[in-house]
Amino acid sequence: MFSLVTLSAFAEESIDKGYRLPGETVIKDFTLMKLTPEKHSLASHIVKINYKIPKAQALEIAHHILKVSDCFKIDPWILTGLIQKESSFNKDAVSQTNAAGLTQFTSSGLKEVNDQLGFRGREAATENAILYFNSKIRSCIDPSWVDLWVRVELPETDPEFYRQLKEEIKRDIPTAITYGAILLKTYVAFVDTKNNRADGEEVNLPTSEIYFRALQIYNGEEGEAKVNYAKNVFKNLQGFYPNKVNFPFLAD
Repeated sequence: MFSLVTLSAFAEESIDKGYRLPGETVIKDFTLMKLTPEKHSLASHIVKINYKIPKAQALEIAHHILKVSDCFKIDPWILTGLIQKESSFNKDAVSQTNAAGLTQFTSSGLKEVNDQLGFRGREAATENAILYFNSKIRSCIDPSWVDLWVRVELPETDPEFYRQLKEEIKRDIPTAITYGAILLKTYVAFVDTKNNRADGEEVNLPTSEIYFRALQIYNGEEGEAKVNYAKNVFKNLQGFYPNKVNFPFLAD
């Protein structure tokens, strides 16, 4: 089985090359929890966490969390917990490292999602992944979707390119959540793929463990910081899931 250290090494190696995901993995359903959040309850949770969020905006965020999670077959409770951890549901949030928006995108994160959507073609992502993400966006999120890099009308080599992409992420709630979901699905599929290929034997990791490892890649920090980040996302889930739920990596 691949260790977290090994997965981190794979992740670092993949930054410039892009994550190359096999079709059978990227299309998998990674729903974790049995219950599905209800939109108004989710919106109430958002306002409870951040009272500065207007109710109408909380409903919009909740709507898109549910819509995007269902579209890409990722867990809506995990995605909600991630957004809570990243930005406290503040769409204009900017970190000290200039990560931006609800899902706190860095330039490297934007580059990875752009790759999965075909920005650099098959040089940086598999054809199956590009086809999957593009077809899903246009079939169940927005039929008139315009790729993010097209919206800014600048070449990638321009120093302003990624800054303007971040401004668009901050401005547009559906795009911020869609990009966050694609990045999370990319890392989840990556962890699942690497473990299934460990030593040539198939390894059936629990879905919760797959998310736990994928969230550490999403965070991108070193050592215990990324582990604590993943734990906090799961603690956020525990805090608003209607039933009591435990995870082995939170036992300590």
